[in-house]
Amino acid sequence: MKKVLGAVCRYLIIILTGAMVAATTYILIVPNDFAPSGITGICVMIQYKLGISIGWLNLAVNIPLCLVAFFIGFKQFAIKSYLFALAYSVTYLVMQKIDPVWLQYDANGQDTVLPVLIAGVLSGFATVIAFELNGSQCGTDIISKILSEKKPEFNFFWISFIINAAVAVASLFVYSEVVDGVMQLDYKPVALCVMYCLSDSLVADIIFRNEREAAQIVVITPFPEEVLADVTKMTHHTATRLDGIGTYSGQSKAILIFIVNKFQVPHIKRHLKNYEQTFCYVTPVSETIGWFDSRKVGKANRFSVREAIEESSKEDKIKFKE
Repeated sequence: MKKVLGAVCRYLIIILTGAMVAATTYILIVPNDFAPSGITGICVMIQYKLGISIGWLNLAVNIPLCLVAFFIGFKQFAIKSYLFALAYSVTYLVMQKIDPVWLQYDANGQDTVLPVLIAGVLSGFATVIAFELNGSQCGTDIISKILSEKKPEFNFFWISFIINAAVAVASLFVYSEVVDGVMQLDYKPVALCVMYCLSDSLVADIIFRNEREAAQIVVITPFPEEVLADVTKMTHHTATRLDGIGTYSGQSKAILIFIVNKFQVPHIKRHLKNYEQTFCYVTPVSETIGWFDSRKVGKANRFSVREAIEESSKEDKIKFKE
């Protein structure tokens, strides 16, 4: 039951995230005449010039990509990416039909930076959510997934850079106007596209980095049991213990190695001051790899929706790798 609920919650989150990005496109991007990054930016420019809805264009581009990902073995990833694309298109088409103009943030060319930054931040946040749930925002994300799994040595950065650069350059001509037979180039959409790409990437990178970073605390103490019990109570994680002898005193000491959340470090250091002949050193950890079930250490095994999602997501990632 827990696994089923976790899977349902993850699919609902993917759907809601797709709807949020679509609303962002309708409310912040389209009224301010600029193209965001990737495939979405191409769809936005086509709608601007030809009037074809972004909702239909999004499905036309992403359904084939999802099918390719599905049939080459990335089934869970493809299904979730498709749900994201479907939620995006349905939401955008509904909003376009209802046309709630009062919701749109039209900067009238005055403070356009604000909607661009908001849209970029929300897109970066959506990227993190989709990635953590083994899905994507489709478009270049699917291409990246396929290439990175099939050709790990291939640097996808350049493809992503080329696509985003092409969108930025194309927006220079798409949003410019012809006055008396002469094209008046408008560089503002190019700048807005670049700013959107930077804010999107920066937010996603910060969240990913903060989520993955940890700290290693190495404690040398003659009171290993007490220290271990104290730190375990605070962090809900145990340690790796090594036994050693101090070369100066000849006294037996234990070496405890903890991997903890970096925000827990100050609290742990304060507690360690209560133990005599105990010292520690802290080193940053860029990423931790593995599955640590904190429910088994220091607290009761109670059910939560978050744990169900994480447990189910873990199983999906294992199947994906296989």
